[in-house]
Formats: sequence, structure tokens, C-alpha cells
Amino acid sequence: MKSVAVFSLFAGLIVMAAPVAAQDAVPAGLLTEVCLPYANRAQTFERSIRAARVLEFRRPVNDTAPLEEWASEITMVSKDGIWRVKIEEGTVERGERSAYEASCTISSSRASARELADLARRAFRDPRYWSSPPNNAWRWDRLSAYPEEYGLAVEVSEQPGERPTMTVRGSYY
Repeated sequence: MKSVAVFSLFAGLIVMAAPVAAQDAVPAGLLTEVCLPYANRAQTFERSIRAARVLEFRRPVNDTAPLEEWASEITMVSKDGIWRVKIEEGTVERGERSAYEASCTISSSRASARELADLARRAFRDPRYWSSPPNNAWRWDRLSAYPEEYGLAVEVSEQPGERPTMTVRGSYY
């Protein structure tokens, strides 16, 4: 009887821990399957959308217009509505230079900026590949042999009244 009670308790803990583990898997999957390949230009806009769909993301319910053939931005939400990913591309001015940017932003209605920063710290704390400015503990820059040609940065931010976000941005000059 005692072994049945222990087994039941153990099984209950596993069942309760499964949603927590699934929640950890969502941002990690977005980061590794969608955002990093897209910002690195290893994956196209369309393939990034397909990768998000494999992770069970879809367009928001109120976004019913067809996606334009030359769309440069899309927002998708998780099946449970908790996580969002925004994939976008375009040209921006950086000082006197123009840069093509591919960015991917992850946000959640349940994850705090601190939790997103912890995820980023676990992923980008290797000083052989990433640097973090001393005045911004929530930003990581990919070390590059050609910084005048391209750059990759990850930043966690929190704006008043908005969801905290983690943005992975590739800049190409």
C-alpha cells in the first residue's frame, strides 16, 4: 500500500511539472528554431513562419486579412495565447549608414523581463562568442570578425504598459 501511495505522489508531481516544462520549451524553441536562424539569415521569412507553425503558433484570431506576397512583418501567437512572436525585416538608418535588419521578438503575458533575461543569459553567456556591455546586463552582442558588415544582438526590454520582450536582431550593412 505504501508503494502505491508513493507512486501516486510521484505521478502527481510529474503531471504537475509537465506544464511548467512545456512553458520553458516554448521560448527556447522559438529562440533556437525561429529567431536565431532568422536573424542570422540562415532561414527566410517564410521558413521562419513555417517553423513557428510547427511549434503550434498561428496568426491572432482578429488578424484575418491575407498575408501580402511581399509582407515584411507578422505576429503569431501560441495555441494557448500566452506567447507571441513577431517576425519582421526591413531597412533602417544607423547613423549615416543604412542597414537591412531581420528581427524576431518573443513576448509573453506570463513571463517577466527577468525570466526572459535569465533565458537569454543561459543561451548567450559564453564570452567566446558573446559580449554584454557593462551598463546593460540585458543585452548580448555576437562577437564578429567583420562588425562593419554585420552584427547580431539580443536584448530584453520592458516598456511601461507593454509585455516584456526579447528581441533577436541581425543587422547587415
